[in-house]
Amino acid sequence: MKIGISTVLLDKENLDIVFNKVSNSNYDCIEINAETLPWAKPHIDDKTTTKQLDRINKLVKEYNLNISSIGAHIDLSCLDVDLRNHNVNYVNKCIDHANYLNSPIVHILSGELISEDMKNKQTDIFYNSVEKILKYAEKKNIKIAIEAIVGHVFHSHLDFINIWKKIDSEKIFVNYDPSHFEAQKINLDDTLDLLAKKIIHVHIKDAMGLYPYFQFPPIGKGNIDFTKLITKLDKFGYSGALSVEYEAQVYGWEKEKDEILTESYSVINNIVKNL
Repeated sequence: MKIGISTVLLDKENLDIVFNKVSNSNYDCIEINAETLPWAKPHIDDKTTTKQLDRINKLVKEYNLNISSIGAHIDLSCLDVDLRNHNVNYVNKCIDHANYLNSPIVHILSGELISEDMKNKQTDIFYNSVEKILKYAEKKNIKIAIEAIVGHVFHSHLDFINIWKKIDSEKIFVNYDPSHFEAQKINLDDTLDLLAKKIIHVHIKDAMGLYPYFQFPPIGKGNIDFTKLITKLDKFGYSGALSVEYEAQVYGWEKEKDEILTESYSVINNIVKNL
C-alpha cells in the first residue's frame, strides 16, 4: 500500500508548495482535490488549463509523487436540471484532467439528501448522472469510484448493492472512507466484507459521535482502529493508496499544517511497515 494525502489540507498553497511539502513529509502519492468546500478551495477545476496541467505533470516527475486520484466531489442528485448537467460536465472535465495527468481514478459523491421523502427521486437522478459519467470515463480509460457520505443520498455500504444491481457492477468502484460509516455507527467489518473487492482508493480519516452530531478529529483521536482496518485491507489484497483526508480543523482541532503532514504520515506508516 502507498501512503498519500489529499491536497485539501493545503488548499491555500499553490501546487508547487504542496508537492514540496508532501514530498518532504515522505508521502508516496498525492490526491488532487477538485471539490469546493465551505472551508477549502480546489486545486483544479473545470477551468484548469493545459498549461497548468503540464506544470502538475512536471511536479509529478520532479518529486516522484504519482497522483492517486482526483476528488471530483460535486452534487449529482440535485433537482435543478441545468445545475445537474453542469455538475456532470464538471466531473467529465475532471476525467479529462485525470487522463492527462495519468491518474487512474476519479471519485464522486451523490450530494446531500433533501429529505427522506425525496430519497427515491434523488437516487434515480444520481443513477442517471452516474450512467452519463461512466460512459465518458470509459472513453478516457478512467475508473469511477463512489464515496458514501454521511447525510447524503448515497451514504451506506448497502447503497453499493443497489447501484450495482441497477447499473453495471463491473464499472462502479469504491472510494472507501471509514469515517462516514463510523459517523453512522455502521460496523466497519461489515462494510469491508461487502466492499473490499471493489475498493480502489481509501481515505484515511477518523470520526467520533453519531450523525448529525459528529466530528472528524485527527487520526487516532476518534473511534476508528486503523491498525485493524489497514490489516484487514491488506488481507483482502488491497495495494492502492491510503490517502489522508484531513478535515479536523473544521471541528476545532487546530494544528500547524507541517505538523499534520508529519504526524499523519507517521501514524499510518507505523501500521503499514508492520504488516
